[in-house]
Amino acid sequence: MLFLLNSTIVEIDAPELHLAKHWKRIGCGEPSVMRASDAVDFAIMVVRGHVGEGLAIEADTAQDLAALIIAKTGANAALFAGNNAAKLNVLPEAVLQGLQKALASGSGETLAGFWSSAA
Repeated sequence: MLFLLNSTIVEIDAPELHLAKHWKRIGCGEPSVMRASDAVDFAIMVVRGHVGEGLAIEADTAQDLAALIIAKTGANAALFAGNNAAKLNVLPEAVLQGLQKALASGSGETLAGFWSSAA
């Protein structure tokens, strides 16, 4: 399954299984007792912490956050803005595949226009 995390496409198989194995690694607490809003708030905190310190989100962390958001909200795309908010969406897999190819080839457009049309 593909997941759009800001300007990165994350590939994750079996998000619920991934989350069950790795939730301690990101420190989100037991996912089975989390509400969707708690999961989103946690993801915002993690992304804000990375951005605030000028750090890139590592691949493992991106996969863990993607698994958490997918499992708790069903969304397969998240845009984290600087205003302590996240914009979630469910996009067709074909759209994410096309975007993944465009980003990989370096011909991808900025995601600002993409999000405007996808939201």
